[in-house]
Amino acid sequence: MSITTQKKEQYEIVNKKCAGIDVHRDYVNVTVVIENEEKEIFTSYQVFATTKDSLLQMRDWLLSYGCTIAGMESTGKYWYPVYFALEEHMQVNVYNAKNMRNMPGKKTDKIDSEWIAKVTRHALIRPSFIPEPRIRDARLFARERKSLVKERSSVRQRILGILDSAGIKLSSVISDVFGVSGRILLEEMIKRRKLTPEYVKNRVYGSLKDKVNDIMAAVDGYLRETHITLLKILIKHEKSLTESIEKIEKLLTEFLIDSDQSRAVLARVITIPGFSERSGTLLLAEVGFDLKAFPTNKQFCSWLGLAPGIKESAGKNVSGKIQVRQRYLRALLIEIALASTRLKGTYVRAKYWILKGRIGAKKAVVAIAHYLAKAVYRAIYEEKVFVELTEAYSSMRQMRTDFKMLDKIKQRQGLDSMVAYLNQNPENEPNS
Repeated sequence: MSITTQKKEQYEIVNKKCAGIDVHRDYVNVTVVIENEEKEIFTSYQVFATTKDSLLQMRDWLLSYGCTIAGMESTGKYWYPVYFALEEHMQVNVYNAKNMRNMPGKKTDKIDSEWIAKVTRHALIRPSFIPEPRIRDARLFARERKSLVKERSSVRQRILGILDSAGIKLSSVISDVFGVSGRILLEEMIKRRKLTPEYVKNRVYGSLKDKVNDIMAAVDGYLRETHITLLKILIKHEKSLTESIEKIEKLLTEFLIDSDQSRAVLARVITIPGFSERSGTLLLAEVGFDLKAFPTNKQFCSWLGLAPGIKESAGKNVSGKIQVRQRYLRALLIEIALASTRLKGTYVRAKYWILKGRIGAKKAVVAIAHYLAKAVYRAIYEEKVFVELTEAYSSMRQMRTDFKMLDKIKQRQGLDSMVAYLNQNPENEPNS
């Protein structure tokens, strides 16, 4: 442990008793910066292991100096136990590692901890949003579910690959091979049961009853014992993953939606196009029920990684690229946006097709996700219920554009008053 004394600093002091923690897998480097009543600045440095007992020693050491706030980088998952040890005893700021770059030169763990302490002391960087413990626990459920879904998708692709290698083109006839009808046919094939048109017609559902001949041609392949053995293993694995996903979804719902207030918030969220009870629950598991950390919906959308970036140099905007933050939420909202574009008769669908023609499909989906994110903010923070504008609303906006174009041409009478009327009625615009 070392202690040094300094006299002056050039930046405004925000936190007079603070600490900077450089987090690693096996140890943490901690620098404490204390300013006394005589304006003298004392710094102290020490290294602690990342075991629980050692982290509690670090906590007591910080409290012995009267430390009221500590800062650290969001280094992988290693910062979690450090945060748990300190959160009930002082304010803990977690900074995005991308914003924590120090000036080039000598770099040691001690210097890094001193730099983090300096950032915390002068509040040079805005800390990341860390939700309450209950929401952090819900995130564990939601993110483990996402990992299982990704693993299940990989297993399903391998199953389809084996079927293709055996000359069985089931995926060309059935849109979802792992739906009810597809699973029945898979089970029959790995049992080596001889399929007949009559048998298949009695075992499939919906429109597939009209595709019996196509199904018979698709399942007529070169299925060998090796294929069957591998299919049995993979299908069993896929079923196990599906059961685990369903179990986690049930546990998440019971854990998170456990009061009238939480159910009311979920009810408002699922009124937004594209949202279901499952997707709404997954979103609330990430953002929580308290969005006071985001005073405006613009800040909320920026945190989600759905707001255009700003990178200006020499008076020119050189890049409007979106910063990818919140990978889980951004991917979820884009998935929901895709689902919302399939809902007929909605403003979202009409707006998507207009944007798609102008900026392309991918950017249009992100724009719709941004629109839905603002609706989510109003549903949670402002407690407002989503009001569907319908696809006719898009026609009104297009009509305004047409009137303006016709006004420039000046070939008809009465258009000036129509344009003035439309411009004087901002209620026709969607809430921003």
